Amino acid sequence: MKRFAAILALMMAASAFGEMMTIDNGLVEVAMDDSTGRFSMGKPSGTPYIAGFPSSGEGGYVTIRIDGTSYSNKPGRGTPLTLLDAGRIPEDYFMTIQWIRDPIRLWQKFYLMPEESLDAFCDIELLAYNDDADSHAVGFKLYIDPTVGGNTNPILEFATGVENTTCRFVGSEVPAYWTLYEHSVTQDTSYALTQGVPFGTDMLYPDDIAFANVDELDRDEWWFSFFPGSAFTDLAMACRWDNIILSPYSWYIVQIYYGGGYPSFGVGERRSRRPQFASLGNPYPNPFNAKVSVPFDIFEHPQLVSWNIYDLTGRVVKHSSPKRFETGEYRAVWDGKGDRGNDLPSGIYLFALWADGIRQTKRLVIIE
Repeated sequence: MKRFAAILALMMAASAFGEMMTIDNGLVEVAMDDSTGRFSMGKPSGTPYIAGFPSSGEGGYVTIRIDGTSYSNKPGRGTPLTLLDAGRIPEDYFMTIQWIRDPIRLWQKFYLMPEESLDAFCDIELLAYNDDADSHAVGFKLYIDPTVGGNTNPILEFATGVENTTCRFVGSEVPAYWTLYEHSVTQDTSYALTQGVPFGTDMLYPDDIAFANVDELDRDEWWFSFFPGSAFTDLAMACRWDNIILSPYSWYIVQIYYGGGYPSFGVGERRSRRPQFASLGNPYPNPFNAKVSVPFDIFEHPQLVSWNIYDLTGRVVKHSSPKRFETGEYRAVWDGKGDRGNDLPSGIYLFALWADGIRQTKRLVIIE
């Protein structure tokens, strides 16, 4: 009888999870449970970037905050999400799952990057659609349990220095990128794990990002409650995009790049992952020293459009608020100043336009 009970318990536990599905491009592989959306990631050869790779989705999960209530695809982290569309792979290098909390529809998507500079990364996208005539408050939190090899002595490197203790960044302090080394900052970069610049519909970084031990960070449903300063023994990280008011029939999208190597914020054009209904023209004059105009066209249907400008470190120096544009021809005009009205130094910058969930980029050059 005890043996039968044990077998029944195992069967019930197994039934709580679906099948693992994967996408890979030869450099990075993503594995996701098709019924929960829990995920992991690593090299196709087997080296994990996120805990649970390659056989389980135990390393990454999401929490969505809607009108003050948390919903999650991990048990015990909020109200369970209701599956609307099980995990599927609509096309090569693209995987998605959809949940519903009527009237908010939620998607988690994974795209493997086509650009040469990002081909060892995955674009993790979280998307909410308000299918309602009333506004709702929506926010996202992404939890990842990173691991590189044994990950016995994790060290974090930021543009501002190296950390080997728990830390937290808020608002403008959020780093453009971070790198995890298995043992030391001198280790071969093929073992480095890097998180690229995160994006939202208003083109801002997350409001909060934390690096702490798993037993501290994994217990928090929404807020970060650990005390920075303790040594890392088993690293976890979480990004949180605080609630925004999502107007009727509109989208909220956030993304991060995650994977191996170093992201390049160069000037290459991004190849479209789905049909585009906007086109970005050539800036003029370019180079410029006072003002530049960047033309863009919206066609087929009205779209939510926003843009921002990065320097070559990946830092946002100027951003716009999202605005709905009808079909037609438009121009974004920039005077070479940052968000605080400060004059920016001469050099190369990247103009990124978001329309209909797709990013297009152009290079801008400021001269004296």
